[in-house]
Amino acid sequence: MHRPSAKAFSIGQCPSTFSHISLFWRFQLAGWAVFVAVTFPLKIMLAGSLTDALILCAVRDGSSFFLTLGLRRIYGAFWSNDVGRMVAVIVVSCSVAGLLQNGFFFLLHSFVSSEGEFRFAHSKAFDVLYERTGLLFGWSFLYFGIRHAVEGVQRDLRLALIESEKRQAQLQMLRSQVNPHFLFNALNSIQVNVESVNADLGRMVQSLSDFLRFSLDHSHNDFIPLGREYDAMRSYLQVEKIRFRNKLEFHCEIDEQTRAVLVPGIILQPLVENAVKYGRDTSEPPLRITVQVARRDVAMLKISVSNSGEWLEPAPREKESHLGLQSLRDRLGLIYPEKYSLNIASQDGWVTITILIPVL
Repeated sequence: MHRPSAKAFSIGQCPSTFSHISLFWRFQLAGWAVFVAVTFPLKIMLAGSLTDALILCAVRDGSSFFLTLGLRRIYGAFWSNDVGRMVAVIVVSCSVAGLLQNGFFFLLHSFVSSEGEFRFAHSKAFDVLYERTGLLFGWSFLYFGIRHAVEGVQRDLRLALIESEKRQAQLQMLRSQVNPHFLFNALNSIQVNVESVNADLGRMVQSLSDFLRFSLDHSHNDFIPLGREYDAMRSYLQVEKIRFRNKLEFHCEIDEQTRAVLVPGIILQPLVENAVKYGRDTSEPPLRITVQVARRDVAMLKISVSNSGEWLEPAPREKESHLGLQSLRDRLGLIYPEKYSLNIASQDGWVTITILIPVL
């Protein structure tokens, strides 16, 4: 099987050194630079001298800058689509960070004393605590707001790319402008004429006709009953079986209760095509393929496609097609954000791809 290559989506790429700086660091450095520039005149007035203002800026704003880097790591570790949970994480993290920063100022005052506002007077301890904690809260909400906006743009770009690839695949499949009804009538005529002479060829034509009919009928559908795609997938494997004869064996199982479950269109086909295409490169003949579809529990559907052979790393020049695993992973990520899994395992001469998705 072919391993999907991860594609990184970036915004505003340009051939310059600045383009190599991540989007977070661009906002982080620019935002703090603006904040320091805007508040520095106020620090001069409060501190009474340029030197004390510089010290005040370095200590307070510098420590806040590094604290926000820590907050970013915490938010990444506890990231969730649950708004209530993330608000709780923000409140706890910013409160603890504000207390730590306040304690740092207090310890610093124990060793450093100077005239001016920089001097940490106990009477102003809570003022500093509220000010710094409020600043961390403000930074956090800006961080999540910008992150949400950027991820929205990236999601739209990925969706547009997937839709573009989908249209290209449909055009490639239908590159001849033959009327579908004429095509099916022609295939049926061929089947009737060859079945009496060659039964295998007759079954191949019938399976090909069934697969093409499914592809045409459901090419624009976002969700389809799983049973329909399962039957189309079996038709595809039957065509490949006749093509490769004794070099291919397959076994398919489906829990009949899952046939009515709605799934994204073209979810089984990429896995089976991947198994046939890349399994033949590493498996001793015959290539064996097993497809299993069942409920893992009441809420989750489990789809497993296994093939004999070993895992193949992709060549650098190879790109994923529309029906590739990376495209499938992207689609599932858009439809079931953080609610699906696509796992690949290679063990004991078998490669298995397992998908878990919610039952709709």
